[in-house]
Amino acid sequence: MAELPVQDAAIVAHPGMGKTQDFEYQVAGHPGVQVVEGNEMILKPLNEREQLFYEKAQQQPEFKSFIPVYYGTLQRSNGSQDDSTGFICLENLTHGFEQPCVIDLKIGHRIYDIDASPEKQARMEAKAERTTSKSMGVTITGMKLFGQPAVDRDWCRDLKEEDFSKAILQFFSAAEANVSTKFRDYLVWQFMVEVAEYLETIEEMEVRMYASSLLFIYDASKEKYERLFAADGEARLNSKRADSDDDQEIADDCLLDMKAIDFAHSHWMPGQGPDENYISGLKRLIEVLHSLLE
Repeated sequence: MAELPVQDAAIVAHPGMGKTQDFEYQVAGHPGVQVVEGNEMILKPLNEREQLFYEKAQQQPEFKSFIPVYYGTLQRSNGSQDDSTGFICLENLTHGFEQPCVIDLKIGHRIYDIDASPEKQARMEAKAERTTSKSMGVTITGMKLFGQPAVDRDWCRDLKEEDFSKAILQFFSAAEANVSTKFRDYLVWQFMVEVAEYLETIEEMEVRMYASSLLFIYDASKEKYERLFAADGEARLNSKRADSDDDQEIADDCLLDMKAIDFAHSHWMPGQGPDENYISGLKRLIEVLHSLLE
């Protein structure tokens, strides 16, 4: 789908836009995300702070490559122009995947916003203490493997630091079961490289991103694996650490993707320096991924 220029991004939904339905791969966050018929775009309930963050992100080319394509906003009529619902229109990151597996990883030790009331700060601190957010700076907020229901959110909240690496390994279990252990390790390596490249970008930015997530997606389809890797698949897996241009082409062909999402509590903060809270979580995630390969 062609990207709309931001200045032309306000759209009014009309009957020809296509039907929508609940988005199957929304594994975390507030309910209400819809996928448009054709599967290329999702509609997320409008949050003005998130809209502003996406619009300013369009002027940051390096960061922009690490977030979903932003198509603008949409007002969907509920029967009249005076009764409508607002949405942010975003790229459906699962489009093109045959057997998508998705995990949502909330980044940062602190998960409350800069304008949170003392009462909300206390609630969010307690929530961070209960999960791995406080201790690690990263927590699993949702996960779904292809053909299986999403994991229970209580399971995510109750996950302890000592079990975190095993939980991440569980996310890659479909790759191991459908293809091979080497393919699983290849994916782990590629995601680690993606997060490290994203970290380099974030370290140069002046933002504050609270309760924002990274979304990992990979394709567990053995048929796609065989098509993409063809005859040299085993050799490619054995040399996964080469991080070659060929590997990037394969990643770009809907074998895996990583994007930063959920910016309802994110801010551009010129003059305030990098977001150390967020950066710390990214570094810990890289350590976890690296430990899976040892």
